[in-house]
Amino acid sequence: MSTSLETIRFRVMGIMSQMDVFSDTNLQPLAEIKIGKIRKNATRLHGVCRYNLGVDKKRKDLSPADVKEISLHPESLSEEWTRYAEFLLFHEFLHALGYSGHNRAFRKLEALWPDIGAKDMGLKFTKYLRRLNAKYSWKCPNCDWQTERSVRAAGRYVCRTCRVKLVDCALTIE
Repeated sequence: MSTSLETIRFRVMGIMSQMDVFSDTNLQPLAEIKIGKIRKNATRLHGVCRYNLGVDKKRKDLSPADVKEISLHPESLSEEWTRYAEFLLFHEFLHALGYSGHNRAFRKLEALWPDIGAKDMGLKFTKYLRRLNAKYSWKCPNCDWQTERSVRAAGRYVCRTCRVKLVDCALTIE
């Protein structure tokens, strides 16, 4: 069962409205931003804030009116990942509120999200997506390190530890 984007939006906006840092910020325009989904086979991108065409993201006065759409990974909407989806939307809402970069000020605001464990779910979510979309398995013939990927290694990649070319192996489902 998946959680709707609107349910997540209003849950996140409700939490943000209780945060002291946003007490002087009008959060209502966040309700007008279109929220969509990114492509299902994305493994590295979990969420994105897409600005309107021609908007300079370095402007100091960015606002939700400059945002075309916020998109989340569809897998994050499953019950297992709902907490992470809420954090992702909070992260993208910060971008919509004018914090376009990932600088110190942005990270300081991001750290205010009350569900501390939700942010830490990012690495697990990436691994989950890789496994879900994997068609190939790369293996180091020297140290037996192995990972799942969506493309063949074809001798183009090396093991970080051994500096030996990774080989393609049959994908085994655990």
